[in-house]
Amino acid sequence: MFLAGAIWAVIAVIPVTWQGTIELFHSPLGNRFSWHGHEMVFGFAAAMFAGYTLTAMKGWSKSAHISGRGIILLLALWCLARLTAAGVFGTELVLVLPGSVAFLAYVTFSLACASLKTPSVKSLMYPIFALTLISFQIFVLWGANSPFVPVLGFAVLLSIVGSRMLAAFGLNWLNNASRNKRFKLAQICGYPSTLAILAALLLEVFIPETEWIVHFLLLAAVGEVIRLSLWICESTFKNGLLSMLSLAYAWLPLGLFLLALSALQDWILSNSAAWHALAAGAIACSIHAVSLRAVALRSDFLRPPLIDQISFGLLWVAASLRVFAPEDTLAGSAVSLFWFVAWTIFIARQSTNLLRPTPRPVFSGLKRSIDCE
Repeated sequence: MFLAGAIWAVIAVIPVTWQGTIELFHSPLGNRFSWHGHEMVFGFAAAMFAGYTLTAMKGWSKSAHISGRGIILLLALWCLARLTAAGVFGTELVLVLPGSVAFLAYVTFSLACASLKTPSVKSLMYPIFALTLISFQIFVLWGANSPFVPVLGFAVLLSIVGSRMLAAFGLNWLNNASRNKRFKLAQICGYPSTLAILAALLLEVFIPETEWIVHFLLLAAVGEVIRLSLWICESTFKNGLLSMLSLAYAWLPLGLFLLALSALQDWILSNSAAWHALAAGAIACSIHAVSLRAVALRSDFLRPPLIDQISFGLLWVAASLRVFAPEDTLAGSAVSLFWFVAWTIFIARQSTNLLRPTPRPVFSGLKRSIDCE
């Protein structure tokens, strides 16, 4: 699913990058811009979510796995959802809904079966999130919500899961007892931050006109900045994978702040640009950084090859230009080029796993002792 999601990250931006190349007159989403927003969430991000969780579920339920036939079915349902969104089966909701939600429904079922074998808060969180994505998709197809709204759902997931990964990888790398207190304090700061993002999401869905959304977004941004400052130190950037994950996570508080800013002063930054700070910045860069652990060099600790660092750097720059550079400038027109090159490199690197077995663990590395001044 990592490969499918990465390929779709390239395809899904073509209609909004080169106007006239692909028209989507028969899409149930209405136009190419709504289709783009829908597909970046439910095509790209959802595929990456499925790839990560269905791989990681062996960590909480060793007997849980997806067979070869299951993987083929998963990919077939994902392709069915993409064809449905493109309008292949028409625009009637009775035909669109089953084809659209079948992929996430299968992911939810697989995760639920695994979590019920070994119930825990962590294991139950993933099927609940997948089920929530289904409800978001139904709302979007119904026309009740913008395709951007589910981005806040991924922001909640990133605040919970992404923060735990960053903290775990950070402690694993630093292996310094003096950092434990800072990391525990960061964990405490994460509770109000995550709840604030969740509150903003619920208000955006049910009371989108309320000013409380801005307050919760700002509260969450402050909490995430505090957390990030407690995690990061000089030695963080001596580990390539950890530094990439940290730089990706930095988009979360920035995106939340920019989203609040665009609501207050839309002449400073457009609402679309602010949403892309979360989508292209926090979500896409985090997915990219985590996935690179699967193809990292293995020695005493995981090391990213130079080509992977270049691809992440291009993606990070692409997100920055999409958010801050005017579209009618040279920098603005370079966004798509950087985005395409970054994901093309990613696809080429991930494809190597199809030719050889991937050693486990994929998403973790061996401990390394190092002091952090």
